[in-house]
Amino acid sequence: MIRSIRHFLLISLLISITVASSITAIGNYLLDKRVTQTYLDGQLIKIFSFIQILNQTAKDHHDVQQKITTFFSKKNTLITKNMLFQVWDQNTNQLLYSTHRTMESLSGSPVGFSDQQIEKNNWRVYAALDPTSHSKIVVAEQYDIRNKLADDIALSNAYILLFTYPLFGILVWLIIGLALRSITRVTSEISNRASTYLEPVDASNIPIEIKPLVIELNQLFIRLKLAFERNKRFAADAAHELRTPLAALKTQAQVALKADNEIDRQTALLNVLRGVDRSSHMVAQLLTLSRLGQEEALSDVKPLDLHKLTSEILAYLVPVALEKNIDIELGQPPTDSVVLGNDITLGILIRNVVDNAIRYTPEGGEVKVEILNKNQTVILRVTDSGSGIAPELRERVFERFFRVLGTTASGSGLGLAIVTQIADLHHAKITLDTPSNEIGLQFDITFPKFSAAHQMIAG
Repeated sequence: MIRSIRHFLLISLLISITVASSITAIGNYLLDKRVTQTYLDGQLIKIFSFIQILNQTAKDHHDVQQKITTFFSKKNTLITKNMLFQVWDQNTNQLLYSTHRTMESLSGSPVGFSDQQIEKNNWRVYAALDPTSHSKIVVAEQYDIRNKLADDIALSNAYILLFTYPLFGILVWLIIGLALRSITRVTSEISNRASTYLEPVDASNIPIEIKPLVIELNQLFIRLKLAFERNKRFAADAAHELRTPLAALKTQAQVALKADNEIDRQTALLNVLRGVDRSSHMVAQLLTLSRLGQEEALSDVKPLDLHKLTSEILAYLVPVALEKNIDIELGQPPTDSVVLGNDITLGILIRNVVDNAIRYTPEGGEVKVEILNKNQTVILRVTDSGSGIAPELRERVFERFFRVLGTTASGSGLGLAIVTQIADLHHAKITLDTPSNEIGLQFDITFPKFSAAHQMIAG
C-alpha cells in the first residue's frame, strides 16, 4: 500500500535515476576505454612513422638514436617513461632501442598490434617492417597509462554525477510538488467545506489523470444533494400534509368523547377510521415518493409483460371499483407488450393511475384499461368516464399536492407525482387527452419496446 504518493515518486525516481546513471557510467567507461585504446593505438602508429622517417633520413644509427631521445625528452615525460621502441635489421641485429630502461628483445613481435607482457608488465605493442631500410620497427606502450586515462575519465563522470545528484533530488521534489498541487487544492477545497455544501468541485484545471476521480466525486455530491433534498422535502411534505388530518382526527375523537348518544359516537368513530385510512394512504404515498428520484438508476431491471403485470394489479383494485359500482375492464393483450423495467415500481405506477381513475369516476361509471402497440412502443392507456381535467390544468396535476378545485374525491395529491417519477425512470412519456366520446379523461403512458428500450435503461 502506498502511504504517500510524493515519497513514493521521489524514492522511485531517485532510484531510477541512480540505476540509469550507473548503467550510463559503466557504459561510458567501457566506451571511453575503447575510444581511448583506438586513439592511443593511433599514437603508436604516429610514433612508428616518426622513427621510420628519422631512420630513413639520418646519416647513421647513432644520429637517429640521439634525435629520438632528444625528441621524447622534450615532448612528453609520460611517453619517455611509458613507451619503448626497438629497431632491428633483417639479420635481427638491434639498431636502435629505448635508452631509459633495460628491455627484453621484441624482435619476435608479430607485425601489427599485439598485447605482450614485458618485465612483468602488460604492454601494447605495434610492429611493422620498413620497406626502405628493410628493418623492423617495434613500438610499445605500457597499459598502465591507458588504464589511468580511462579511470580518470570515469572518475570525472562520477564527480559530476555526485555533484548533480542533490540537484536531481531537489528538482524531482519540486516537480512532484507542482504536479500534486491540484490534488492538494481539491483536498483543501473539500476539507474546508461545510457539511451541507454539496456543490460540485471545479474540474476545469484538473489533470486528466485525476479528472475521472473528481468527476465521480462530483456525481456523488449531486446524488447526496438530491438525497438530502428529497429527505428534507419528505419531512416538510409529511409535516404539512399530516397536520390537517391529525387535527381532524383529534376533533373527531373529542366529538366521540362528548357525544350524548350512540349514533353520534358511532358517526364520529367512523370519521376517525376514515381519517386514519386517509392518513395511512398519504403516509404510504409519501414513503413511496421519498424512495424515488430521477437521479437514481433502476435496479433489478428485466423484460416484463406489461399486459400481464397490469392484470395482476387490477385484480387488487377490482374490489375498490365494485364499492363504487364502477365497471372496470382490461382490453385484449396485444401481440407484443414486453418492456424493460422494474416490476415493483411499474406496479406502483399502474396502481396509482388506475386508482386515480377510480377515485375521480362517479358511481356507476366505467374505467377501461388497454395495452396497445404503436411504432415500436407499448402504450398503457387508462380511460375513465369522470369529469376529466381542463386542458390548462393538465400539466399542473403532476405537481406535488396539487388538486383540482371542487374535487370531492379523497386523495393526497401525490399519486400523479409518483407516476411521473416512475415514468421518467423508465424513459416513458405521459400524455393526457380527451377520449373520442368527449367524456372523462384518457391517460396514456408510452414505453419503448424491449428491443428499443433495453439499451437506454440498462445503460
